[in-house]
Amino acid sequence: MVAATDPRTVMRERAMNLQQYGVIGLCVLINMIDGYDILALAQAGSALKREWGLNDAQLGTLLSMNLVGMAIGALGVSPVADQFGRRPAILTCLVFMSVGMALAAVSNDFYGMVAARIVTGIGIGGMTATAGMLALEYASQKRREFAASAVAAAYPVGTIIGAYVAVAVLDSYGWRGIFWVGAGLSATLLPIAFLWLPESLDFLLIRQPKRALEITNRILRRVSVPEISELPPKPEGTGPSVVSEIRQPFHVRELLKLFLAHALNMFSWYFIINWGPPLVADAGASDQLGAFYSSWVSYGGIVGGLTAGYLCGTIGVKRMMWFTMVSLAVLIALFGQFVGNPTALMILAPLMGAALFGSATANWLTIAYAFPPQLRATGLGLGTTAGRIGSVFGPIVGGALLNNGMAVAAVCAVMAVPAILSAITFSQARRIEPGR
Repeated sequence: MVAATDPRTVMRERAMNLQQYGVIGLCVLINMIDGYDILALAQAGSALKREWGLNDAQLGTLLSMNLVGMAIGALGVSPVADQFGRRPAILTCLVFMSVGMALAAVSNDFYGMVAARIVTGIGIGGMTATAGMLALEYASQKRREFAASAVAAAYPVGTIIGAYVAVAVLDSYGWRGIFWVGAGLSATLLPIAFLWLPESLDFLLIRQPKRALEITNRILRRVSVPEISELPPKPEGTGPSVVSEIRQPFHVRELLKLFLAHALNMFSWYFIINWGPPLVADAGASDQLGAFYSSWVSYGGIVGGLTAGYLCGTIGVKRMMWFTMVSLAVLIALFGQFVGNPTALMILAPLMGAALFGSATANWLTIAYAFPPQLRATGLGLGTTAGRIGSVFGPIVGGALLNNGMAVAAVCAVMAVPAILSAITFSQARRIEPGR
């Protein structure tokens, strides 16, 4: 049977079937491992700091090296996802994550850990723009925002797993055990993704690579959508390469705006998510206390991310962006006031998680909807690269201020300001696709 309309429209306007849920579920698992990997060093930070005799500035630098890799991955892998496909980009990122975590586990000095965290970060950075986007592309129109938020909410699930792994292995196996578990998780998921993960229909029907019609129909059979007899015309403005398209002035102007917005956002975001567990652990003289704080942040992140995704699809992305970003700024400032009070911190932790991952969902959707489908991965990758620059400097600046004797409360107050500036800038973003 030959489809009379665009198969993507058919798939998105009907109720989702098991195959579509399966694609989204696999993307959720992938991002769950991302969450584990990215905070592995934060979980191991206090123990590593003591064993290697690191000061706060050195630990802050190590925490940021993963983010350097994420910037490289977002910049280098995202155009590959738009030019050559989402599937090869995701598989390549899983390889980087597996290798990077194994290198961290066998690292014996500061520079070895630097290299390992950069390699891991390359995989995570590339995955950020591809896994959530593939879930969004396979979801129904009604569930698009929620599907993307489910992938984002998997990130704190991974950090929860990391927190419990840290508690379980730190005493018996030391900080290296945290990285070995992460390497094993990524390596296990790689063959599963290779065998089961399909290519994006948006990529196949817009870029139209070799054998696009054959691959498209194979996927359409899998998701129970009528096959097509020929490929549709390419969208107007689609060029021979992603680079030539994204260089158009109206795209460049939007990218510059999103560069600034995301850099400011990630400056605050990665300061508190990386320095939160070590500061709590130091204040309470307990590595386990830092791990439990991190787990409560993650619990709140799961609820906050999913709730934000649902509300983005009902009251609108822009409103949720404002609410979550302002909440994040307030909570970072409050964290500094109560860092020595374990009871207050355990109350703040889930609220912090909800604001962190709720804002991540709203901001990711803001960037994704600012670009057409054939440039969505590239727009996300380039738009978030500047954010990765902000994420690198957030932990470094925070560590330097703490190392110079500034009070934790004052540092947190300073680091909350960029979140407000980010919200102001994000509010000016365009919306390519119609919707809320």
